[in-house]
Amino acid sequence: MERFNDAFKSNLYKSIEEIEKHSLVEIVTVIRANSGKYRDASLWFAAVFMFICSLFFMFSPIEFDVYLIWIFTFTAFIIGWLSAELIKPVKRLFIGKKRKEKNTEIFGRAVFQKGGIGHTEKKIGVLVYVSVFEKQVEIIPDRGAFTMIPAEVWIKMKTDFQSIFSHKETGEALISMLDNTKSIFSQYILPVENDINELPDNLEVVL
Repeated sequence: MERFNDAFKSNLYKSIEEIEKHSLVEIVTVIRANSGKYRDASLWFAAVFMFICSLFFMFSPIEFDVYLIWIFTFTAFIIGWLSAELIKPVKRLFIGKKRKEKNTEIFGRAVFQKGGIGHTEKKIGVLVYVSVFEKQVEIIPDRGAFTMIPAEVWIKMKTDFQSIFSHKETGEALISMLDNTKSIFSQYILPVENDINELPDNLEVVL
């Protein structure tokens, strides 16, 4: 999450402001470290690591005292659990893609509801929800915005945003993708005079 610092947030809000200047749409971007704890995945990794340790003692030509076997096996479990908790790519290996996608969607919709993004007068709020651990992006439009833009455009937008995780600088890629949506929103959700910003750009939602 260090990449999403104050400088990034400043550029992010400028990008959102520019989009909303040329469209009636209300954009909210929420970035979370994760959309689930996945402690079971850490336990699975720890169990596998402990099993490998047990196999070593079982087939090793060296004889070990029983108490050493117990101590080292238990230590292997603790090391495996800590490794999965602290080294995110290791933990990610034990979590299926569909599960990560589902959790991101659930948390994204929870943020949408609790953050009041559906409370705009014209129902034109759009949530860009980024879940860093899962490497997933959910684009959740309110019904007004959804009906104004063709479904295939929404699908392509989600696919484009998902590609930010293939970039080294995820934050910069996210802002670039937001900038690219300006022409889309200005084409389908036309601006009006004296438009009021109904949703805060720096929305914080505690779940």
